[in-house]
Amino acid sequence: MSGVAVLLLMAAGAYSSLGYAGNDQIASHYMTKGEWSDTVCGGCHFDVYENVNHSYHVQVDMDRWSPLTNFDLETSGEEEWVKEFGKYHPGGGPLAEYGIGVDCMMCHEQYGLYDFEARAEKIEKGEYDDANRAAMVNSSLAARTNSVQFFVYNANLLTPYPLLIVFHDDVNGAPSHTSCAEKCHIQDVEKRAVTWGSEETYAEFDAHAKEGVECAECHHTEGFIITSDHQIGRGNASDTPDLPENHFDDTMRSCDDAACHAGISHGAFADSHMEFLACEACHIPMLPGGELPGGKPLKTFSWQNGEREDTYWEEDFQPALAWYNGNFGDVLPAVDTRNDTDVKVTPFNNITGIWWDAGTDSEVLANPNTSISTGDPIPVKYVKAADADGDGEVTVGEMQAYDADGNGQADYPNAVLRTVDLYYQVSHNIVSSDVGIASPLTCKDCHGGQAVIDWESLGYVEDPGGESSAVKSIDISYTRPRPVEVEREPAF
Repeated sequence: MSGVAVLLLMAAGAYSSLGYAGNDQIASHYMTKGEWSDTVCGGCHFDVYENVNHSYHVQVDMDRWSPLTNFDLETSGEEEWVKEFGKYHPGGGPLAEYGIGVDCMMCHEQYGLYDFEARAEKIEKGEYDDANRAAMVNSSLAARTNSVQFFVYNANLLTPYPLLIVFHDDVNGAPSHTSCAEKCHIQDVEKRAVTWGSEETYAEFDAHAKEGVECAECHHTEGFIITSDHQIGRGNASDTPDLPENHFDDTMRSCDDAACHAGISHGAFADSHMEFLACEACHIPMLPGGELPGGKPLKTFSWQNGEREDTYWEEDFQPALAWYNGNFGDVLPAVDTRNDTDVKVTPFNNITGIWWDAGTDSEVLANPNTSISTGDPIPVKYVKAADADGDGEVTVGEMQAYDADGNGQADYPNAVLRTVDLYYQVSHNIVSSDVGIASPLTCKDCHGGQAVIDWESLGYVEDPGGESSAVKSIDISYTRPRPVEVEREPAF
């Protein structure tokens, strides 16, 4: 009895010394305040904060122009960029000077209570210093009042890390599908027709989602739990090209990775295609159209009249197949040709974009619709102002005659209206024989009279396989048909 009394007295003393909700230690160790602490966190997660700061997620380039957003940094200003795009940014980097530090909890909060909308609202209002804290109000309360977490940290007053390690991930664990896709990368819906905006529907469209594969299992980072460099694997996507000195091509797990489908075979005849055919080319046979969780997939967009005017894929559609080996430098989302090095046939959402260019780039001026140079886009505010007769339609004559400062000289005498096929790479909505909106492509889908492949666009005069290839049978054997099952901690 005396031992129990001593423990109760010690617990009571500890309780009386703690702060809000009787659990100020939880606020530090579990980051329920949403703040990194070198003293508390750095002991285990040594150098992690600095690594995160140098990751490409954080060090995004404000200056990189996108035809989809058509945001001009010079005329709109950096703060407008922060207000418009900061809600998708984890903090730090270009947001640091506005008082928005790296918010670890944006990715690592495990209660599902991180309030992205509250954070976005603060950023849009310019209330930067309070943005990260606003997102954590509900999650912080849940962690500080959770009886299990309270017990763990009172026990930790007596012992050096025994229960902290066991229960740490209940509050601050690895990023989940929800934190990656449903909040930040939900904007990819219009570019890639992804269905990850809803956990329920995504499992119907994607074989990996059906098996419970988390984003980080494919977007793999080297290193271990507390030494990860936070360079999330991505490879080289067509619309986020790497600079030559900063490649991430080998950071993404491939389909035949040792942890995934190593040893898989579709038979000798089909396997011979793998040298020039990406797995996704057959396993993303269709993309969903119409209203998806998070928006609609784009078909065309136009900035001709100063506002983006869109058309969408209202029905399911087949992705475009094109040769690809990665884009490098400051270029538009583009593909390669059949004769380029190490190219593979890869699926894309081909979106036609229209915008005005000043025509100062000789390549763009000569070939405005086929050049992959970003050129010199004309800011939207000037496009609107160029509508001299106010009819809501900007013509070439009006744009070339536009004189912003009234000095009698046209500002854009070489202005051209570009109409460009933009290629946005698709890698999700992977189908299997029993998951997805269509079955994987087979021989007859690519070759013969019923082929759905546009061979001319791939650089062929006619079907290179001919009619005979459409009737060949393929023996399929699976050495390892699915990624290795990941062991997960059972819920407490």
